[in-house]
Amino acid sequence: MDDFTKPAVDCFVEALYSGEVDKLEKGIFEEVNKMAHVFDVSWLTKRCLKFYKAEVLKFENNSYKEMLFACEIASRAHYNLKDSRYVSCFVNNVTFGENGKF
Repeated sequence: MDDFTKPAVDCFVEALYSGEVDKLEKGIFEEVNKMAHVFDVSWLTKRCLKFYKAEVLKFENNSYKEMLFACEIASRAHYNLKDSRYVSCFVNNVTFGENGKF
């Protein structure tokens, strides 16, 4: 697990033992999500998607930086993890959510 930061590994291992993702935050979300996919922890991949919808797509400041961050995560999840749900959530949030531009 040299590819991952210590906080991400700690969060992942704690989640496996406790069944909770209390330490999950935006800064380590992508790493934890990748580990959940690589090690095929289906309940954790679902929780990561829930976190993405609730926290990453929140767009507290409705800023370009927040939207770009969310878009990059969705893009990498689609390309690297073959998980298109993130792209769908991003597009729906940006086009139809309260942040919708169209």
